[in-house]
Amino acid sequence: MSGVRPLPAAQRTASPWKNGGGVTREVARQDDGAGDFLWRVSIAEVRQAGPFSHFADTDRMLAVLEGRLLLDFGGGVAPVVVTPETAAHPFPGDVPVSGTPDGGPVVDLNLMVRHGRARGAQRRLPAGTATLPLAPAATHLLVATGAAQVTHGGGTHTLGPLDALLFHAGAGASVTVQAMAACWLVEIVPLTERL
Repeated sequence: MSGVRPLPAAQRTASPWKNGGGVTREVARQDDGAGDFLWRVSIAEVRQAGPFSHFADTDRMLAVLEGRLLLDFGGGVAPVVVTPETAAHPFPGDVPVSGTPDGGPVVDLNLMVRHGRARGAQRRLPAGTATLPLAPAATHLLVATGAAQVTHGGGTHTLGPLDALLFHAGAGASVTVQAMAACWLVEIVPLTERL
């Protein structure tokens, strides 16, 4: 199955936060050729409240896989509540924001793309069976929150909790997912630079 790469959760390395409030595990990334990322997908365990890291020229999108997270952007505005049932929340990577777990630790799925160079989206797939189109120019990442069977190009992958599959651009027209729990489909589309 050319163009598809399994990314087992067990093979990820945990990077503890400097403030001690959690850990991040990188799922996948594409470098920009200049020593930084063009896009990056990671899963974080948020154990206590604290500020998010600052990422200039970066568009972020955050989904919650487990728990309930309050995103506080300041300015007297009520925090945004993100749960496994809500849509992923987009925000610029260079705005001050802090996250507070509400009622216990949180596991989140974080997508970051370089502003103006790529566009990203995250979509929650409920438990059950679904056949999904894969845009030819886009890179796709499927992240399972529970047991799932994924059929693509005549082969099948079995996923466990937080396992992922990376579909490179041009990997195929569609994928069928049979999942016991929700999955998240991440899509990254490169943007054509204007002359």
